[in-house]
Amino acid sequence: HLTGDIHAVTAANNLLAAQIDARRFHEDTQTDTALYNRLVPKGKHEKRTFSNTQLKRLNKLGITKTDPDQLTPAEVTNFVRLNIDPKTITWNRVIDTNDRFLRCITVGQSPTEKGYQRSTQFDITVASEIMAILALTTGLQDMRERMGRIVVASDTSGNPVTAEDLGVAGALTVLMRDAIRPTLMQTLEGTPVFVHAGP
Repeated sequence: HLTGDIHAVTAANNLLAAQIDARRFHEDTQTDTALYNRLVPKGKHEKRTFSNTQLKRLNKLGITKTDPDQLTPAEVTNFVRLNIDPKTITWNRVIDTNDRFLRCITVGQSPTEKGYQRSTQFDITVASEIMAILALTTGLQDMRERMGRIVVASDTSGNPVTAEDLGVAGALTVLMRDAIRPTLMQTLEGTPVFVHAGP
């Protein structure tokens, strides 16, 4: 399995796919206040703080405030709601098997998903944008920035929704960090060779 690059790409890709569907579900079933309390929970001494990822989201929205308790109700709504248009989701789950019967599937059929079904598909792992990022990245910080810029869908106004907006870019980078290092192997002739990324 070498450094497990394929496994890491599969895990990272599918984490992002799961986050897209989970975020849609929670936005559709919770109030702005409930979402805000989950995204920016009160910590020690009942104080809220924004993470770096959340500050990037605020900056994207043109909100310059850094104190979570100073946001207006309209700003809270804009912050907590990505309003992903399900018809525009381009991010698919992946698997390291070429299985033609997974090329068109329906997710969200469980009764606990409350009718949030949608048609999607599985792709083969090496087709993931995360594999391309792994092959092109120059280091951990570069990978983190590239992960954040992945566009997964559009919102209902036509604006791009990114992994950074979903707050998952850091977790994707953690899953992929060890895959940055190539594997030193030996050919049948005894020549050392580095093996890195996908085919």
